[in-house]
Amino acid sequence: MYAGMTATTLASLLRETNSGPLGGGGGDPKYNVWPIVPPMAAPVERYDGYLIDLDGVLWAGSKTFPEAVRAVNRLRSMGKSVVFLTNNSTRSRSQYVERLRSIGVGWVEEGHVVNSGYATSKYLAERFGGLHVFPVGDTGLHVELVLQGHALVSQADCWTGRVDAVVVGMDPGITYWKIGAAAAAIRRGAMFVATNPDKTFPTERGLMPGAGTILAALEASSGRGPEINIGKPHRPIFEVALEALSVEREKVLVVGDRLDTDVVGANALGLDSALVLTGVATEEDLKGARERPTYVLRTLEDLFASGPREK
Repeated sequence: MYAGMTATTLASLLRETNSGPLGGGGGDPKYNVWPIVPPMAAPVERYDGYLIDLDGVLWAGSKTFPEAVRAVNRLRSMGKSVVFLTNNSTRSRSQYVERLRSIGVGWVEEGHVVNSGYATSKYLAERFGGLHVFPVGDTGLHVELVLQGHALVSQADCWTGRVDAVVVGMDPGITYWKIGAAAAAIRRGAMFVATNPDKTFPTERGLMPGAGTILAALEASSGRGPEINIGKPHRPIFEVALEALSVEREKVLVVGDRLDTDVVGANALGLDSALVLTGVATEEDLKGARERPTYVLRTLEDLFASGPREK
């Protein structure tokens, strides 16, 4: 189709093809798939490996998206490599395996899951060995820290004892006193470690506060921001996931529901991305977005759509 075209002619064609709400990489909103590249084939035909988010992509709180479950199982049946990559640290990897199996993803093992709690615990262990850690997070974060050889300390230790690091994730049991203890440890010199910066996360009721809200409170009360950031959009969690995926980077697609973490992180590493509109990001968010995904999908099943398809 493009044989014999000059670079100028091809660039002009691409601009015309991709005009729309994404400003140079969009398409008509009546389409289910809006590729930045010419719409020649289904996205699934271009990639061998997939880093797929969970919250907002496979589920929202207790609500499961059946079409997303069908999509990941179809990818697996096609021989594609899939790693579930989530910033949510509330569950351990084994707990995520249990939930994924319960909704019909029966092939999943712990090696197919990378979450920010695991990636953070692994990162700290590999660089510093076992640490005395005060965790601000749910049980899943505690489990991953212990599995990587870290010792958990109490709120009392934050004021007078040994605390090497304060590790912060989403904590549904957060209290005024826990924030105060964590801030005290940080002021005393403990490393301030962020598992992820997500300000919100999707549930069946709507958006709820995420780890980013706790990070903001600790930064305000300690006078310091986190010096170690692990979760999306930062590089460390992607490196862990890419190692688990074991696919050449040009054949990897990052799939998520957030522009500020999934898409920004993928772009920073030179990876293609697909934004799914079943979670946090909306069509309105795309209009003024500085960071562009390679694809915008209405559901995960649109990975299998052959170019723009009318609703």
